[in-house]
Amino acid sequence: MRYLLIIFSLLFLLTACKPTGSRQVTPAFYFWKQSWTGNATELAYLQQLPARKLYVKMFDVAPGEKAGEAVPVALFQQQQPLPADQEIVPVVFLMNEIWNTPDTTMAVQLAQKTEKLLSQLCSSLPNKHITEIQIDCDWTKNTRETYFRYLQALQRLPFFKGKEISATIRMHQIKYTGSSGIPPVNKGLLMCYNMGDLRKPGDHNSILDISTLESYIGNNRISNYPLPLDIALPLFQWTVLFENNQYKGILRSVGTRELENKNLFIPHGRQLFVVQKDTLINGYMLKKGSELRREITNVKLLEDAAQLISAQRQSYNPTVIFYHLDAATLDNYPLHELQKVYRLFN
Repeated sequence: MRYLLIIFSLLFLLTACKPTGSRQVTPAFYFWKQSWTGNATELAYLQQLPARKLYVKMFDVAPGEKAGEAVPVALFQQQQPLPADQEIVPVVFLMNEIWNTPDTTMAVQLAQKTEKLLSQLCSSLPNKHITEIQIDCDWTKNTRETYFRYLQALQRLPFFKGKEISATIRMHQIKYTGSSGIPPVNKGLLMCYNMGDLRKPGDHNSILDISTLESYIGNNRISNYPLPLDIALPLFQWTVLFENNQYKGILRSVGTRELENKNLFIPHGRQLFVVQKDTLINGYMLKKGSELRREITNVKLLEDAAQLISAQRQSYNPTVIFYHLDAATLDNYPLHELQKVYRLFN
């Protein structure tokens, strides 16, 4: 009897330790454009969501002209000052191709260059109290060693001292942790979008698909991930062009309205449209017989994804980030609907 009481007590303690009930969720936006103009719609969404954080891409790092060279491009500019009362999280995006170099000192050198440029850009922010810096890179098993060395080097530099460093985590990186590894940072940001093959022809949604999402995060992969995870959800849509089943690119100015023209496009399946005749539309020359795939992330899809993701809980109060704060895109997402989506994580 005494042993049974001990067993029941242990089971009770284990159950009590599981994260249950409501939690505190921090809503946020990404800002991925190169300049901040103080757009009224963007400010209204930022303030009324209300977004507690704004993740701002400060610059990209791309391969240079010389072999093994990595250079900063697309530096962020403030045409108008960012809101002074907004917590800013600077983001640095690194193209995975920069790590394809035999130079073993490259990671440390790039970390030093990152610190210098980032500290300069952050000095112009209205709110200079930076508590988190995010590094965004879609690393692979072949580049992870160099990339992880870079992350470790950042943390030894003065500008990064006392700040949390977060790293973006793609769908394949949470599913295949054995080959992907776990980045040496304080926390991760799970990117719950761009989970399908954009370049593959067919009637699917490469931005966000619930069955694909399930296949990546199944078996409690979020709950069991060794880093605390924030969550990013997509607020964007696009049209993908295929000619003879070959990917040709994204048509950003051809949307649902254009595709409703039955003289030019015939629906085929759920989200495919076949071009009926050679035509020039919004600057794009389309050939007869080509296929356009319209990929949309609507509010219902966001709600379904939020319910699926939030069912896996860590002992952590996450930030839920919408990608991204753009006036033209926000027309498709009423503010009260976005509020409902992030509250599903409570």
